[in-house]
Amino acid sequence: MAGRFLPQRDRNFLERINKELVGDLRTENEGIINQKIVIYKISAYDTSTNMYGEAVGGKNFKQGVQLACIVEASDFDYNTDEFGPDAQQDSQFHILRETLLELSLTPEIGDIVEWNYGFFEVNGILENQLIGGNPDNSHSIVVSAHLVRTPTTNLEEYRGF
Repeated sequence: MAGRFLPQRDRNFLERINKELVGDLRTENEGIINQKIVIYKISAYDTSTNMYGEAVGGKNFKQGVQLACIVEASDFDYNTDEFGPDAQQDSQFHILRETLLELSLTPEIGDIVEWNYGFFEVNGILENQLIGGNPDNSHSIVVSAHLVRTPTTNLEEYRGF
């Protein structure tokens, strides 16, 4: 029933406006907001595990994919203990769902997001911004992540952005 109040023409209009604001890196449209991230997916086949299913020797990742998005980051929080200072930061990355569908990319918990010279491990995914209240018209995906130390994995060989 909600499709009656939101025709395809209006959805296309909203998508064009959002891509103009956020940007579309495939068409080299920088966008007005112009924030970029790189998502690294875990490569389960290349990661060795022990009998408990835990990664042995670090996780391995696939080639990173650069995306345009809106970033909402909290302030740094420093925790100092017997091991020295440790920076902590939580961030949310708002990605257009249509962009992820076009790239056949699904963010998952445990993936790594590179932004602002830091690495963030994904710890939650929300998909509740619905256009017209219809679950079939999901507009964006919000990826929640927390700052981690530079992973000691194969990410360094894939960094080229």
